[in-house]
Amino acid sequence: MPPVYRGHAIKKGEAMIIATHRTLLVPYNESLQSEFLMLSYCTMNRIQMDDYHTVSSAKPLFQRILHDPTIYALAVLDNHSRDYIGHVCIYRLGESPELGFLFDKAYWGQGIGSEVLKAFLPKALLDLNLRQLVTTVDCNHIPSIRIVEKLGFERLSDSVYPNPACLQYMFTSYEVGAAL
Repeated sequence: MPPVYRGHAIKKGEAMIIATHRTLLVPYNESLQSEFLMLSYCTMNRIQMDDYHTVSSAKPLFQRILHDPTIYALAVLDNHSRDYIGHVCIYRLGESPELGFLFDKAYWGQGIGSEVLKAFLPKALLDLNLRQLVTTVDCNHIPSIRIVEKLGFERLSDSVYPNPACLQYMFTSYEVGAAL
């Protein structure tokens, strides 16, 4: 039986598809593994994150995305070319849900992150029946800070997250209409 989050069950096969002006957010499947691995172990893509992956450490992560019911993840594709350009997810469902996102460096600085998250966040909150979630960003990664603040996340105290180079933000669902 799938886990229940605040009275609403989501099965892995019931993930949503979201189209934005420039992107398509689709459920993960095995055919996206090589693209996910390349995104995950590229040091330039992960330079502002507090962890790095190798191919061998990214493979089990991909399998978790496919099968772990506490992770709700969508692949981000270019709407025109259908190239894989990134990843959005909410993980730790049932505990303290956290938003995660990562985009290929070739798409940085184009507003793709804002566009994707603006479409993903309200739909995911509604479908998963979540009232709050957190996200963690590198304190030096100004674009990520701007994105989460523009979406309505509020910065928590610096001492909440154990890594001093990171900031933690919280989003409360009643902010969806106002922020987005």
